Amino acid sequence: MSDIVILAAPGMGTADGAFAQPLFEALRRGLGEDWARVHCDTIPCHDHLHTNIDRVFEGMQKRDLDFLRARRFMLFGMAESAAQFSTAQQRDGNYDKSQQAIYGTLERAAAAAGDTAPVVLLSHSAGCTSLSNYLWDAQRPTIGHGIWRDGGPRGVHKGSARDLFLRLKTLSYWYTLGPTMPLWTAALPREQIQAVTSDTRGYNFRWKNFYHPDDLFGWPLKPLSPSYNQSVYRDYETSPLADAGAAQLGPQLVAHQGYWDSETVQEQLLQDLRALLQRTGGRPVPARGAAEAPA
Repeated sequence: MSDIVILAAPGMGTADGAFAQPLFEALRRGLGEDWARVHCDTIPCHDHLHTNIDRVFEGMQKRDLDFLRARRFMLFGMAESAAQFSTAQQRDGNYDKSQQAIYGTLERAAAAAGDTAPVVLLSHSAGCTSLSNYLWDAQRPTIGHGIWRDGGPRGVHKGSARDLFLRLKTLSYWYTLGPTMPLWTAALPREQIQAVTSDTRGYNFRWKNFYHPDDLFGWPLKPLSPSYNQSVYRDYETSPLADAGAAQLGPQLVAHQGYWDSETVQEQLLQDLRALLQRTGGRPVPARGAAEAPA
């Protein structure tokens, strides 16, 4: 049985399960034999939305359009979040389906690692918003929408170890990579921009946020509101701000897609995983970088 769980949620428009492979491979090299103690999985929280978005994009190409790659990127990013928000109150709507995908992935993790295993969440872009919605709902004693309405899905006793695991109360770290939350909350008064809690209501995890200064869609989170400032441990820049010459080219899409390869993310995550594995009773993991570890 695995000792810890790592779950990765995709960003805008990611349709295959290989999106997190660069990071998983770096972890495998960096942890060596202790990689066998880790249960890894990906969360298909947006897959149910892609058929309709692809259909719209294909139809739009019947007209003359420029910047098709950027247009497709923005279409997926905006449509994925809008589709969920617009059906939050609808049973079995897109909001529920995204949460069901997260819940189902957690059920598989519980079967592989047990109900008390520490969880590490890695979420990118629009996936950050989906996981934030799931956590927000799971943290409420009562909620009128999503899968936690009416006390949560049937078959799990409220307050049991399985219920606590599925509500992510064993969450140890949450890594948000290029999060889009400010795009959906910035028009609200600051006191109304509320983050999920990281240290109350039975939760105790460290929330680390990563953003690229040239990434239009990925943002720092601590300045967003007092609530986010309290919940987020730190905002990390994954790269220095581009020089003036590069900035004249405008924001680049590659900045938003580069988090799974980021050395900053890999170094922080390896450090945290080594400490977490040591606390769960395994032997200490040698402090070495992913590039120095054998393949």
